[in-house]
Amino acid sequence: MIDTPDLIGELTGALAEIGAKWEFQVSASAPPYEIAALVERQKPDVVLVELASVSGSALEWINIVRSGSELPLVIAVHIDTEPAGMISAMRAGASEFLSSPVRPAVFETMDRIATQLEARQTTSGEPGKFLGVLGAKGGCGATTFACHLAVAMQMICPEARILLADLDHQAPSAHRVLRVAAITEGIDAFHSVRRLNSACWQEFVSPINSRIDMLSASLASGPPETWRIDNLFRFVRRHYGWIVADLGRHLNPSNWSFLPSVEELFLVTAPDVLALYQTRSVLQTLTSRGFDKAKVRLILNRNQNAPQDFWIESIEQMFDLKVAAVLPYDKDTLAGMSRERFDFPAASGYGRAVSKIARRIVKPNGPDSSGSPSSFLSFRRKAA
Repeated sequence: MIDTPDLIGELTGALAEIGAKWEFQVSASAPPYEIAALVERQKPDVVLVELASVSGSALEWINIVRSGSELPLVIAVHIDTEPAGMISAMRAGASEFLSSPVRPAVFETMDRIATQLEARQTTSGEPGKFLGVLGAKGGCGATTFACHLAVAMQMICPEARILLADLDHQAPSAHRVLRVAAITEGIDAFHSVRRLNSACWQEFVSPINSRIDMLSASLASGPPETWRIDNLFRFVRRHYGWIVADLGRHLNPSNWSFLPSVEELFLVTAPDVLALYQTRSVLQTLTSRGFDKAKVRLILNRNQNAPQDFWIESIEQMFDLKVAAVLPYDKDTLAGMSRERFDFPAASGYGRAVSKIARRIVKPNGPDSSGSPSSFLSFRRKAA
C-alpha cells in the first residue's frame, strides 16, 4: 500500500530478490474498510504501507485493517527517516519501519519478520528434529548409515517428510549411496536463503522418493555464515519432520558450524585401533567446546563378528559413554545392491539393525521403548 512511485520501484526490485509473493497492491489512501476486506480475503502475512498517505491516524488505520488480529504484520514505509513519523508508526503498532533507500535494510527487516512469523507457526506445528551423523574417521560407514537411516525412518513412518542433508564438504557421497543425481549444490541453498520459499525449494534438492529429499553438498572452501545456516535450518524444520545430516568425518570448521543445530549426534565408529583413537579425539573436542555429551549416540559399525559383552563394556569404559547400537559388517549385502537404484536391505542383518535404530527415533513410545530419554540405549545388548 505505497503511493510514492520511487518507493514502489525500490521495494518491488528488492523483494523480488527474496522471492516474496505479492498478493495485491492498492493505494494507501483507499478507504481503510475496503483495505480491511481485501486483507481478510487475501490473508497476507505482511503488509507494507506508506502511513503518511493513509486516511485518518496511523493507529486507527492499523486497527481497522488488522481487525484486532495479530496478522498481518505491518511494515511502515516512509520516503525519509523523519523521527516523528517513525515514532508514530511504532506507537501505532507497526512491526518495522523502512525509509528510502530501502536497501540493504529491507533484507534485515524481512529476516526479522520471518522470525516472528515462524514463532507464530510453531504454535500450530512441531518443528522438525535435526539429527547429525558424524564419522570418527573416513571408512567407518557414516554416510552409508545416514542414507539407510533416513530411508528406514520414512518406511517406519510413511507420512513423515524427511530431508537427508549431505553436509560433508570434504567428500560428499550420499548421492552415490542413494543412486541419484545431485541436481544442484547445497551451498546454493545457503547462498539463496533470503529468497527461499516452498515454490523454489525443489530447485535445491534431489527427490529420493515422494517423501524424502536430498540436499547435496559442495566442495566449498569454507562453511556458510552463521546467519545463513540458522535461516536455512529454520526453513527446513518447517517443511520436514526429520532432518538427517551427514556431517562427514572427524571434526572440522565446516561441520562444527552445523553442530549447534543438532539435537542428536550419531557418532559412527568401528572396532579398529585408529577409529577408536579418533573417536576419543572427537569426544574430547566436543566436550571441551561445550557440546552436550548427552546428545551423542555411539554407533559401533563394521563388526566382523558380534562382539561379546566384555568388548562392548571395554569401549564404554574407554569413552565413558554407552554404545547405542552395534551394526554388523554385512559386506555381501551392501556390495550386492543394485547399481541402478537404491533398495533398502530390510531382510539383512544390517537392514534390521538400522531399522531398529530408526524405530527408536520416530516412535520413541512404541512397543520396543520404555518412553524414557535413555530408552534408545536399551537395545544395544540385543544388537550385540
